[in-house]
Order: sequence, then structure tokens, then C-alpha cells
Amino acid sequence: MIALINPNASVEVVSQLGIATPPLGLGYLASTLRERGFKVRIIDDLVERLEFSELIDRIKDALIVGITSTTPTFNSALKYACSIKKRLPDVFIILGGVHATFMPHRVIKSECVDAVCVGEGEYTLAEVAERMSSERSLKGVKGLIYKENGMVFNNGKREFIEDLDALPFPAFDLMPLEKYTVLGHKLEQFPMITSRGCPFGCRYCSSSLFLGRKFRARSPKNVVDEIEWLLNDFGARHIAFGDDTFTLNRKRVIEICNEIIERKLDVNWSCSSRVDTISPEMLERMKKAGCVAIYYGVESASSEILKYYRKRIDLEKVKRAVKLTKKAGIETICSFIIGSPFERREDIKKTLKFAIKLNPDYAQFSVLTPYPGTEIYYEAKEKGLLLTENFDNYTAGKPVLKNIYMSPQEIIRLLRYCYLRFYLSPRFIWNQIKKKRIGIILDVVRKVFQKN
Repeated sequence: MIALINPNASVEVVSQLGIATPPLGLGYLASTLRERGFKVRIIDDLVERLEFSELIDRIKDALIVGITSTTPTFNSALKYACSIKKRLPDVFIILGGVHATFMPHRVIKSECVDAVCVGEGEYTLAEVAERMSSERSLKGVKGLIYKENGMVFNNGKREFIEDLDALPFPAFDLMPLEKYTVLGHKLEQFPMITSRGCPFGCRYCSSSLFLGRKFRARSPKNVVDEIEWLLNDFGARHIAFGDDTFTLNRKRVIEICNEIIERKLDVNWSCSSRVDTISPEMLERMKKAGCVAIYYGVESASSEILKYYRKRIDLEKVKRAVKLTKKAGIETICSFIIGSPFERREDIKKTLKFAIKLNPDYAQFSVLTPYPGTEIYYEAKEKGLLLTENFDNYTAGKPVLKNIYMSPQEIIRLLRYCYLRFYLSPRFIWNQIKKKRIGIILDVVRKVFQKN
């Protein structure tokens, strides 16, 4: 048996907003392993929160324990590894995920970790399981760094998976679906990934480094087959496409929309996009196929800061995209980042003013966070700009970068100010009253600030 664990940690969107959705990465790992004939168990301790004795009881017969982590959950993942290794010294513990991929040699130094999966893990973990179940050496398993007889071996990188259609759909049936909620409501929203890789390379983003700069996409038929499966087998009412840029290939988007329409699927969905990848025709088709919201990364109203991020957009394109999206009847969510090393208070207030004037349906404000692997992380490390390397604080809600003009406390105050000014603006409140959503939105605002 192979056990896959999502560790419990202080994740702000879960603890404060009540948003907890299935771990898609573990779902893909599990379904790939199961397709190869292995018994798999998923333990999403982020929502299950098991007593340690119960956790051990669930994995005591495991040959391999895989633990995933993001940067803010990395320390928690290591604690799980050490606690498990202490009770089950013979189990093979492998860590994976974005953080482990970019800091594998730091991870493998832990006496509790036997191996690190670097990059996409489906085929790497499946090969490890096949080798170990037949007591064969792990030598040559690409994408794996492992220990044997006290020595560390690096098998080199594994090629990216080109045929994404070949991957089985995620094993949602192995997850505790009754424990997932969105703003406290029963789960009817399921995550999906229809492509991997992003060619744009923003300096703050680790995703294009983890999944590559080449855009790899599933076929429209395969995508809509999964949508139909989620509707019929799991009662999904909303699909949240997690692609970095769902709209990168307009022809493919329209083909997906046509497939949804032709099958007469009763579903709504949301996606992420860039303001320079949309067109009126595509938006109209997306709306007809059930698209209800698009997430746009705007980040700043300062051209200098956008240049620093290597965002490669301008504010006129932002205005046009939001206007066209609203005209098509699709809601807009725009994200903004504050706290770059040379950003001034005036820059943040300019961004807030632009956000309010832009009038998206919702806005997300976060603090620039130098995730390991990104250019901004290495730059900050080289220039001594990191305030801490305690990754528990890398939540995008706390300053971990030095700013020339502002203290960390002031950046936190400005982050709260941005949220309050946007979500308590008369225009926003009136819009929510018209949509009969004011109670939910005010509850979100209250939860965001309840700890402060």
C-alpha cells in the first residue's frame, strides 16, 4: 500500500475563510498508482486533522509514504516525516511538491526523509513503487533524489509529461469529500487542471519553473469528459480550472466551450487568464458554455513595478479586459501584489485607487512573497533582503522581504487598508446588495481581520 499525505498546517484560506478543496496533485498521484495496480490511501490531514495514533494506524501497512507540501506547509511536512519515521522506521518516506523541487538537497539532508520527488510526480512515484515492490534498485529513476547506505544519489530530471490525456482522472473517491467546504458551504466546486506550463515567466511565480515554460494542454474532449464525470459521479455544480492561463490557446478554449454546449452540460465554471489573451468572441463563447468568473493577475498600477515583476502587461489592456469581460456577463476577480522592495506607500495607494476605479467584482490583495525557486527569491537572498527563511511565514499575507521605505508592520496595515477600502466602498457594497450577496462578503471581510 502507498499512503499519500497532505499535512495539516496553519493555512490562512482554510483557517480564516473556511475554504478547503481537494488536493488535486495527490489525486493525480493516487489515480496513476492505482492504474498500475497499487492500493493507495489518501490522507488529507489539512481537513481530517487526525490524532497521530490514528494517522499511524491508517498507514502502518504502507510500503511508501508520500508527503506533499507547499512552501508555507513545508515545515509541517518535515514534522510529519520525522514523527512517522520514529514510529515506522522501515517505511520509505518521499517528499514532493513545489518547495521540495526547488530545495531538494536541503530536504534530503533530513534524517527522516528517504527521497525527494523533483517536478511532476505521477510517473516518478509510480516507477518508485514498481521498483520497491519488486525489491529493485532505485538507480536511474528520473526525477528522484534518494539515499542508500548513507549516500545521496541524484538520478537527474524527468522529462515533462507531454501527453496529459494519458493521465487518469484524479482519485477524488479516495478523499474525504464530506470535509471540504467553500466559505462554510458543502463542496459542489471541484478543481480541474486542463493544461500545465506557462510561457510568461513572471519573476515572482514558481509555477512556470515547476511545470515548465512550455504550454502543454489536454484535448478538449478529454477535458469535457472529466467535467461530465465530475457532474455525474460527484454532483459537481462548479468547476474551478486551476491552469495558470486557461485562455492561452483561444482555439482550444472555444473547442472546449463547444463541447460543453453540444453535450448540454449544466455546469458553471471559472478560470484564470491574462488580460492580453482574451477576445470578445472567445468571452461570448465562454459565457454561453457556463463561465461565470475569470481571475486576472493585475498586480500593480505602477509601470515600474510591473516591469520589475516582468508582467508584460499595461493598464490599458487591464481596463479593456475587465470591460470586455463584464460586457460578456462574466464576473471578474483581479489580484494585486504589494510590498516589493522599492515600492512606496504612494504606489500602494495608487494601486488601490486603480483597483476601486477598475471595479472588478472581487479583488485579492497579497504581499509579495519570494518563493524558493523564483528569481525574486534568489535576488533577495543575494542582496540580503530576506527578513526570514522560516517558511511558515511565506503565506502571501505576511511581509518576508525588506522594503526600503516601509516597515513590515506598515505593509500589514496597508494590506488591511486595501481590503477594507475596496470591500467596504459604497460601490462594492451596492453591487453586492443588488446580487444579494452582502452577507457572504461581509463575513469574508470579518474573517480576514478577526485575528488582528
